[in-house]
Amino acid sequence: MNRNKKAFLILFIGGVAIWAALHFQFEKKINTAIAPNISPLISQSPKADRIDKSAPSLQPIVLNSNISLTSFKPYLRKIGECLQIKNSLYDDNELNFATLQASLRDELGELIANNLDWRNVHISLPNGEKRRLRLEIEGTGEEASGLRLRYYGVDKENLPIPLPLSQEQSMNPSNAFIASLESEGRITLQEEAHRGAYSKGAEIYYVERNGILSELELTYKGKSIKCQELNSHKGTCSCL
Repeated sequence: MNRNKKAFLILFIGGVAIWAALHFQFEKKINTAIAPNISPLISQSPKADRIDKSAPSLQPIVLNSNISLTSFKPYLRKIGECLQIKNSLYDDNELNFATLQASLRDELGELIANNLDWRNVHISLPNGEKRRLRLEIEGTGEEASGLRLRYYGVDKENLPIPLPLSQEQSMNPSNAFIASLESEGRITLQEEAHRGAYSKGAEIYYVERNGILSELELTYKGKSIKCQELNSHKGTCSCL
């Protein structure tokens, strides 16, 4: 090999070595610049999302927000778990008191008392005015009680304005008189609260809003469960 070829070969090998060194340094700088943007993703290891299922939950039972409002089964299951009873479960039954009764009957017996606690009725009159009726049990003596009716109008801020009633109309009003007030317009809201007792010793307080069970509290053998907003996707049940 003559001198010219040797010189060319030496220059070629040297050029390749220099190119390789420069390429390595360039890639190192690129990786260093990108690394801060990648590290937050790498830090999200599966352990960060792991849930300790053995830890007790102190939060109220919150039912799935996707549950249909006409499905009572998830609530019935929670009631049974909390009170430690084997109540019947139903699929796609309406959230009303009749369904609750059917579920509890075999475990708690028949409902031997079911008394009105209070009742609200909202009415919209044909002329656009609003009326509200409030019925509630009121003590009249040491042991006696009666049904008190209060009648309201509504101002521009939607606040109630008391409307006068005679003593006869207000205390223990007749069903006919209550019906006459309700028939003055369209009923937009009707809710009732009741307190009851079962033959096997359980006690219940419940509220129905427009025919749908919205609240309930059951106590049986020292155990209690309270459910709220059952008529919405925010329904919760808590063992007390």
